[in-house]
Formats: sequence, structure tokens, C-alpha cells
Amino acid sequence: MKKKPIYLWVLLIFSALLSAMSLFGIISPVPTAESMGNIETSGVDATYAKELIAYTIKAAEHGHSIINIILVILSAILVVVALIFLVRKNIQLANYTYISYVLLAILGSIYNFVGVQDALSLFTDPNVRMGAELGAKGSAIFGIVLNVIFLAIVFYKIWQQQKELTESQEEELV
Repeated sequence: MKKKPIYLWVLLIFSALLSAMSLFGIISPVPTAESMGNIETSGVDATYAKELIAYTIKAAEHGHSIINIILVILSAILVVVALIFLVRKNIQLANYTYISYVLLAILGSIYNFVGVQDALSLFTDPNVRMGAELGAKGSAIFGIVLNVIFLAIVFYKIWQQQKELTESQEEELV
């Protein structure tokens, strides 16, 4: 009796949700200073408000860069292809496609971290800059660690499936 790849279903559904949110991020427009004007009137220090607006716009522009758009679209395509392979019960190709997705997601996390570094220089207060930098580093590290865990799960399952296949072939020969 073949086991169902529940691990892959869970990982792919979670990854599909993340890809959908990323697609929504590149579809949504880059904010403008006018659209964010309500920050300045919300009781926040005027200098901080202007820096926050500039930071948000710069980070959103990076999120709409051609490289980021390509990474997001490719990752969404890979998730859909992996789901198609999984539905068709081609577990091996679904695993390999998902591995490609995870490697691309790690690359995307690194790219986004590097891109945010320019925007961090817009904060003049060192405490605010350090807080934003810690947030950017934490986000990048969380994304990379999560994807490495996903990668480890898939590699372990591939190894386990290969081991079971080898054992079943040996039993047939006996």
C-alpha cells in the first residue's frame, strides 16, 4: 500500500498561500507620499514620519523591481506545477519541482534583504535604523530557516521513499 504524500500537500498549500500573498504584493500599487500623508497627522514626529514614508516607498519600489517580479512569478509557477504533479500522483517530479521552488524562495529572501539595505539608510535616527535593520534581518533569517526546514523535510522524504523502493525491489528478487 502506497503512502500518501501528506507532507508535500501541506508544504505546497502553505507555499501556495505565500506565493499568492507575494503575487498580491507585486500587483498592488507602490504607495505615494500623498497616499501616505495621514501618517504625518497621526501624532508621530514629523521627521520620523517623512523618513518612514520614504522608507516604505523605497521598499515597495524594490518589491516591484523586475527581478523581484520574475522571482515571484517563477515561484508561483513552480508551486502550481508541483501541485499538478502531485494531483497526477507523480510524487518524484512534484518533489523535485518543490525543491526548485524552495531554492528560488531562498534566493528571493536574500534578494529582498539586500534590496531593503538601501532603504534603511533613509532613517537618520540610529535607533530607528537599527530597529528596522533588525526587522529586515529577522525576516530574512526566518524566511531562509523556514525554507531550509522545508527543504530538509522533502530531502528526508525522498531518501525514505528511495529506501522503501530499494527494499521492495530486493524483496521481489528473493
